[in-house]
Amino acid sequence: MEFQFAAHKGFHFAKAFAGFLDVPVTNDCVILPPVLGEGFIREVSLDNALSLCIHQYKLHQPFILRRVEADVPEILTLKFDGAHPLFLGDGGHAVEIGTSNLFTELRLSGKQTVNFLVITTTRSALLDLLHLDTADHPLEMMLKENQSFVLYEDLTREMARTLEQIAEIDGSARLAKLLYQAKVRELIYLLFHKLLTRTVDPAVRVHKEDAQKIYEVRTKILLDLSVPPHLPGLARGIGMSESKLKHLFRQIFGESIYNYFQAAGMDAAARLLKELSVSETGYQLGFTNMSHFTRLFEKHHNIKPKKFKDTL
Repeated sequence: MEFQFAAHKGFHFAKAFAGFLDVPVTNDCVILPPVLGEGFIREVSLDNALSLCIHQYKLHQPFILRRVEADVPEILTLKFDGAHPLFLGDGGHAVEIGTSNLFTELRLSGKQTVNFLVITTTRSALLDLLHLDTADHPLEMMLKENQSFVLYEDLTREMARTLEQIAEIDGSARLAKLLYQAKVRELIYLLFHKLLTRTVDPAVRVHKEDAQKIYEVRTKILLDLSVPPHLPGLARGIGMSESKLKHLFRQIFGESIYNYFQAAGMDAAARLLKELSVSETGYQLGFTNMSHFTRLFEKHHNIKPKKFKDTL
């Protein structure tokens, strides 16, 4: 099953989706029909041009959500969870923020439990909310001027905790809207508190094709964490210059390609240590020098791998 839509000012996803399924909307909530799955999609309109769309369901069949390009770069979407990327990728808990004039496609397989939320707002409303007061900061300039962009950020523990609290809200309870409003603002604060720590160059416009190519590079470098990325080969593979690749990758993901690869390797090491020894983990990730592996792990996790394994 496929649902295609275009985001525009005043667009109400739950109502449009209900119309597509020919089911009612009750208290801003759409209950999935049994043929599609079990669960709901709830959309809550908040103050200051903010809206929240919560997806909580288990699918019984494959489902595709396809957002087509709309000529409204003023509209921004902030998607929290990232287990199902809006662009090409392999998943992983994350946040994606971008303009609604970028084509996106979300492919969900059958027998899959889905939990994510999307905050929709406008550039002006978000800037009023943030009060950045840093006219020369690339992030503020991007929000003000870039007609098309996407940013990717890892989901922090604090964000994950706030997402859990939002999931536990009874949408029909008294003052639920006020609680949603507070938690949405908290999520936005946590996201931009992290984004503002990035060291970035002046932002450039990101076209749909460029975004897809950069996500393709990310998928490739994460495919085998025992092989360091080869920049010239990656650039040739997507038909992009090395300088443009480096700039766009850092702009979208906040890290250089090699640093991103190295951090992913250390995160993988923490998972592997649950089952493997320190040396087995290091060898599996391509390290022949265990001292080097230990230094990198400690730098990333602030603990030596042996001590980390002992705490598991």
